[in-house]
Formats: sequence, C-alpha cells, structure tokens
Amino acid sequence: MSRRLFIKILLSLGLGAYFPKLAEAARYENLHEPQDGYKPLRQVKFLRQIVTKDSRTARVIMWQSDEELNGVQIEYQLIGDGANFCAATFEIFQQDDATIYIYTCTLENLKPESLYRFRIIAENSATSWQNLRTAGYGNFQMLIFSDSQCVNYDVWQKVADTAAKKYPDAELFTVIGDLVDNGQAAYQWRAWYLAAAFVLSERIFAPVMGNHECYNLDWLNYLPVDYLHQFNLPSNGVKNFGGYFYSFDYGAAHFFVLNTQFLELDMFTKNLQDEQNYWLRRDAANTNRRWKIVLMHKDIYDYTADNFNDIAEIFMPLFDELEIDVVFTGHLHTYRNRGKIFQQKKSARGTLYILCGRSGDQKYVERNSQIDDVTAPNLNTEPESYITLDVSAESLALTCQTVDGEILDKFKLMRNA
Repeated sequence: MSRRLFIKILLSLGLGAYFPKLAEAARYENLHEPQDGYKPLRQVKFLRQIVTKDSRTARVIMWQSDEELNGVQIEYQLIGDGANFCAATFEIFQQDDATIYIYTCTLENLKPESLYRFRIIAENSATSWQNLRTAGYGNFQMLIFSDSQCVNYDVWQKVADTAAKKYPDAELFTVIGDLVDNGQAAYQWRAWYLAAAFVLSERIFAPVMGNHECYNLDWLNYLPVDYLHQFNLPSNGVKNFGGYFYSFDYGAAHFFVLNTQFLELDMFTKNLQDEQNYWLRRDAANTNRRWKIVLMHKDIYDYTADNFNDIAEIFMPLFDELEIDVVFTGHLHTYRNRGKIFQQKKSARGTLYILCGRSGDQKYVERNSQIDDVTAPNLNTEPESYITLDVSAESLALTCQTVDGEILDKFKLMRNA
C-alpha cells in the first residue's frame, strides 16, 4: 500500500484529528511531489506568496520548516524560458512552544501579466513546481475573507477551500484581520495555515492585522510579534511601524491596508495613529490608479449605541478628504452593505462601506440598523461568508455569498457613478 493511499484511508475514516502529521501531509500532498529525480522536500510547509508594492514585477515567497535546511534556493522560470535561481534567507523564531525557521525569498524583475513556475530546492531535495502569476494592468478578481479565527479550523478550511475551488482565477486574497483567535499561539497559526493551504497555493496573500493578532497567551494586549515575523510586507517607510500598515498596487486599484488596533497597542507604541494618518495622506497623493480601496479590521459602527464609533471619528473624515472609493472592514462577524456615506450621512456621493462577514466559527449577532442597506436574511443564523471582488478600470463588482452558495449581496460600483 502506498503512503498516499494509507493517508487517504485514515482521513476518510475521520481519523485526521488523531493523526495531525498525516492530516498535514494530506494537505501538502501536491507540494511534496517533486520531479526530475529530486527527493521530496517534506520539511517545507506553510508556503505563501506575499503581496509586494507592485505585483507586476516582484513577489515575496515565504515558507516555514521545523529545522534548518541546507543550500536553500528557489528555482523559477517564465513558462517556456530558462531557469533562474534566488537564494533564500531565514530567521529562527521562537513561536510559543516551538522553534521555527522562517524562510524568505524575493523574486524581482519579473515580467508583468505572465505565468511563472517555481520550486524550493535544498541540496538533493525539492518541492513540486508551483504556479506564480504576475499582475497585469487592468482586470482582476480578488477573494475577501474576514475573521477566520476559530476554535475548530475545519470551518475556516471549508470556507477557504470552497472559494478557492469556485473561483480558480482569483489572483489574490485577503483576510480582514483576526486571522487567528490568539496571535501568539503557535497551534493557532499551524491550524490556520493548514486550513488555508489550497487558497494560499497559487494566490497572492495581502493580510490585515486584527486585534486578536495583538493578544498574548494570557489574553492581554501584546505587540503583534508573530504576525510581523510571518509576513514580509511592503515597506511603509515609517520608523518602528514596518508591517503595521502598508499599501500596494494591483491592476487598476491602489489598496491601503490600515491598522485599527489603537486600543490594544497604545501602551506599546507611540504615535501610531498620527504616523499612519500622515503616511496615508502622502501615499494617497502619490497614486494614479483608478480605484482607491481601504482594507482595515475594526468597523466604523457601534450597533449597541446605533451610532458611529471612535474608529469612524478617526478615519471617516480622512476617507472623505482622500476620496476613497470603498472601505472593507470586519471585526463584527456579520455582513452589512451600508452604501455610500459622506460626512457620516447616507449620500449619493462619498465612500462605499462594506462590513465583511465571518469566515471562521466565532458567531456574533448584531442588531439591525438604518445605516445598513443590505444584511443577511436572518441575523441570528447568519452563516460563514466571503466576498468576490471583480475589478476593472470602469467598475468594481462585488458578490457576497455564504459558504453554501447563497447570494447575500451583489453590487456594482461604476467609476464615475
């Protein structure tokens, strides 16, 4: 009996929870099948492609191992061309109960709107070939998840796998904060990566920091150490705040990934809000993309008070000033489309505000409000959901659907509407 067949039989019998190493092997089965006479490089796990400032010409490749790998490099090639090589760097990181090796390799001078393939090589072992698509100049599709934190990460796995299978051409994805329930717990990150293995495999990932990334193992406020080490994000040029917020171009859009964790980080950082606001104005002034899109974790509304909250007071005047087109938020674990808002009033002009529903198993129930144009039909039984965003120079088309395929919302925003 082959190793692959043995693993499949155990998993089909529902025994994956009792054999976590086998469950992990099953999720990375394709990654650990090399060609060209190499041995399987099974030490490689949690492979991810991280967004860069301009994904037309560069890509960050990251992965982890439980041990140091010798002679590690990435072989990559434009389909039909010869091979190129990039040496990987690594850092040793103490993550809760485990010592891990985090590897990074930045591929540069890539050809826009092209298909590459790459593999990781360590001496006489290698992974299988993986696809890498560089960004183009126009249309693209994106998957948007939020609050994937779980007690049982099988729920996040089902949402991520469903979206990845249904939308194979989506080029990038994000999770709008609270990727995990506890940002310093190693087992949480292992479970998250394992569940996200398929959606991560051939897509760019643009993570957003949430408040749960800023808790320690005693559930006290803490610096987002694990998050910052695991994602080598585009530089914002701001001293002491690398990785806390960033921006990137993709197709016809410019994305601002903002930090809303002022409450959690106030005792550890100085001037986060002021530094970010100054950077945001400067960054917005330097973009010429057709669309300006914000991704940030905490929402602008307090449903208990039925009014705008402190996050709204900080950001909404800025978004009005900078003419932001769309803001995607999370944190409240429910889907709401507020339509356009200007000066904190419903308006035919202004910024479209979308509160993303949860992709994990932590259910909250928020009341109805007149601020919302679209909600789930039954807020008490609202299931997990995700968003597809189709971007062109002329329009943004949004579809929110549940993990079972029920459409909660469809909306199109025209460039000059």
